[in-house]
Amino acid sequence: MEWVNVSSIENFEDRLDEFLGFIYEIKLTDGRYYIGRKQFWTAKGYETPWREYNSTSKTIKENPELIASKEIIGIFTSKSAMRYAEAACILWSDSYLNEKGLNWSFDSCKGTLKLTIEDYEQLQTLEKRWQN
Repeated sequence: MEWVNVSSIENFEDRLDEFLGFIYEIKLTDGRYYIGRKQFWTAKGYETPWREYNSTSKTIKENPELIASKEIIGIFTSKSAMRYAEAACILWSDSYLNEKGLNWSFDSCKGTLKLTIEDYEQLQTLEKRWQN
């Protein structure tokens, strides 16, 4: 399955050398989804096989036939911008906590998130702080 570019950057392949990589969302036929990032270029300047890439998600690697769509949702020029955008998209989409989300780790946080009632209340307070 090919990548579909839904980012605000049109014809990025004509200017591929200007970008480092992209943020993507892969949707599965059962409604689950995964958000990740992929670089166009290696550290030595070679193009990666990004066109054939299907994610680091174990679920997706083991079940590629479940892929319903592969969307490039953002294209960036630096690793720091990509890391920030990936983390933000995981949080904004609620992929870390939503049962349909397949993101079980990001930026060195791995495994199931353990929240006490008090932790959850703190998160709700913090969320409200920036939603106003």
